[in-house]
Amino acid sequence: MMASRIRTLTCGVGAGCALALLASASLWVSPTPSDVAGTALSAHPSQIRLACPAGIVDPFDTSNVAAATAWTSTSAAPVSPAPTLVTGEAGVIPSALSIAGQGGGELAGLSAVGCAAPRTSQWIATGATTSGADIVLLLSNPGPTASVVSVDGFGASGRLNTAPRQVTVPAGSTASVLLAGWFPDESALAVHVQADGGGVAAWAQASLMNGEIPQGTTLASASVPAPSHTILGIDPRGTSLLRLVSPSGDARVRVWVADSSGVHPLPGGEATVAEGTTLDMPLDGASNDSTPIALLVTADQDVVAHATTITLGAPWAERASAWIMRANATPTTSLTEAAIPGRKQLQDAATSVLSSAPIRDTSLATESGVTAVRAHLLLYVPAQATGSAPQQQSPAPQSGTPTPTPTPDIWSSPSPTQPQSDPAQDPQSSGTSSSTPGAVAVRVGERTVYVAPGIPTLVEAPDAAGRILAQSPIHAAIVVSADTAVGTMSTTWNVGTEGISAVTGDIRLTN
Repeated sequence: MMASRIRTLTCGVGAGCALALLASASLWVSPTPSDVAGTALSAHPSQIRLACPAGIVDPFDTSNVAAATAWTSTSAAPVSPAPTLVTGEAGVIPSALSIAGQGGGELAGLSAVGCAAPRTSQWIATGATTSGADIVLLLSNPGPTASVVSVDGFGASGRLNTAPRQVTVPAGSTASVLLAGWFPDESALAVHVQADGGGVAAWAQASLMNGEIPQGTTLASASVPAPSHTILGIDPRGTSLLRLVSPSGDARVRVWVADSSGVHPLPGGEATVAEGTTLDMPLDGASNDSTPIALLVTADQDVVAHATTITLGAPWAERASAWIMRANATPTTSLTEAAIPGRKQLQDAATSVLSSAPIRDTSLATESGVTAVRAHLLLYVPAQATGSAPQQQSPAPQSGTPTPTPTPDIWSSPSPTQPQSDPAQDPQSSGTSSSTPGAVAVRVGERTVYVAPGIPTLVEAPDAAGRILAQSPIHAAIVVSADTAVGTMSTTWNVGTEGISAVTGDIRLTN
């Protein structure tokens, strides 16, 4: 994707780069503002270091970890246990994916999250610290010096702490923090993670127990605020929530749904999020589709947006209840070219982690393991590509679209009412023809898929690792699902390198 020559590194405020500033002081202040230019620094892609999460962490003993398995663009086969660091080779920005999970036990679940470049400012909006819920903040410092990390908590009523909580993450190491100790009894938690020096990479592991019945475990990647977000891979047949945070002012938010019918407003998808508060928006009734959909979030202020979906698993032994599966989805970034793993690599990685012994057994003996793993690629071309932005769509709900339901508390012993099937097993859209108006040709391995703007397209992942190439910017995610003894688990990974975007040869750290 990039030649081996040195590239220009462009950094924003707080990106963890050293900026040389030259300023002068005077007793007289000029009425005309003047610009002070920064110094462009050079960086070779091989200098990029990505941090990877270690795996699933026991919230009662954070030293007890079920190791993740990683795919990297620098290795032909999955790496187990997942490396803590991935660096660029041969002048190419690295990309890496960690697959973590447990096929049984109290922490049953499957998660696919990207290895990430360190940031100095990032947000995570998922999980709870109420009774039965646990959330572990995972911090990784791939740099050569220690980083002091400050964490602020936010909930539905606003900021949860008067002064930032702090933890020091030594160079080349990771730290795990139980957020219930800092922000107890919060049902709609979001955290702002700020770090000095070169920054850190951050993830959150959220889990829930309903008495002795596991309610799912999921890993969530950190993201940064923006006025618009595209979130891929929402299962429309699950029970889902979109958690919103407005860091810097009251935000008027509108949420749109992209499915097989195109882009349409989410019923009840307009809200005002007060500054410094969290808001959970229900996604029930978002779509009648059976395959994964996309959410489009727009606001008049920068906002944070993360989604969580729960689905019903297998019946719980000796109880008229069931296991719950849990999945998290975060905003994607647009791309025209990226490395992706092959279906066989994804199947091997998921099978490896789901076949490992549970690090926390359930009260009743339960089986673990995996019987089948499927991998698909979800492609989305923004509707704006044809000049029809979501805001220009009719605000009225489509005919036949269910009306919105009260906000379910999926972080407090949820109980979906119907068994949920795996959407990846249902017939999926396999792309459109080249004659479809506005269709974008996307090269996936050895095949070409034509993707219509505004309609998520689900295709089978290629057999072997390769690249996706698009004529114009698209969004892409890998969707992995697995059949286990406790139910069907699914997870979504946003294709690309978290924290980095490459545009016309420049490397940009996203903060």
